[in-house]
Amino acid sequence: MEVIKIFNLNLWGYTNWKTRKLKIISAIKKYNPDIIAFQEIRDDVRFNKKGDNQLKQLNRALKYPYSAFYQVADKRKGFPEKYKKYCVEGEGILSKFPLLNVERKQLKKYKDNRYVRGNLYARVMAEKAFDLILVHFTNTDKFSRLDLMETLKYIRAKKIKPIIIGDFNIRHPSVLHTLTKKDYRSSLKYKKYLSYPLANYTLDYILIPKEFRFKSLKCLNEKLSDHKALIAEIKI
Repeated sequence: MEVIKIFNLNLWGYTNWKTRKLKIISAIKKYNPDIIAFQEIRDDVRFNKKGDNQLKQLNRALKYPYSAFYQVADKRKGFPEKYKKYCVEGEGILSKFPLLNVERKQLKKYKDNRYVRGNLYARVMAEKAFDLILVHFTNTDKFSRLDLMETLKYIRAKKIKPIIIGDFNIRHPSVLHTLTKKDYRSSLKYKKYLSYPLANYTLDYILIPKEFRFKSLKCLNEKLSDHKALIAEIKI
């Protein structure tokens, strides 16, 4: 079985970015993952030249040959009282392996939910091809559950079994595990960890198809973000 190493982190936008950027680059170089998944990537003209989002900034130092970015939300539309200038937020992948069939799928927008959410999908061509979906669900119990259910419905309709990785914003692991136990192994069941210490929750997960196996898992306590980074070695 081939072993791939995946790194996941919610970037936390531009909060303390100048200091954290260097720490994030250092950690990634130290652990040398094959694939990196980020949530809360900002392209914000208050802090960067338009188009020069945080994924691009990090990759100028990391130099991964393949990347994909999904501009999910215009913050001015969702929160006009806070964002007056151009600011978009999204998800991104850096990869040592080619990313094939990249798709960007917006999740259903509910009228009482101010957030726009979407999933970034790619088929990854390592020695063995596999599918990956990067998620960042809404930060409420109700909507994160609905986001997960919609994602699982999409996966089943496409008849694929991707690795699902990201910030699920599901505060109660039993909800996640009940909905995914038929087809997936959970990083939290493999090894207990706390990924969002500010509220004493685990919000970040790596779900792998039951045909795959975890070889190792680390939850980094290196203050890279308000979320802890996950690093998993996965046998595919």
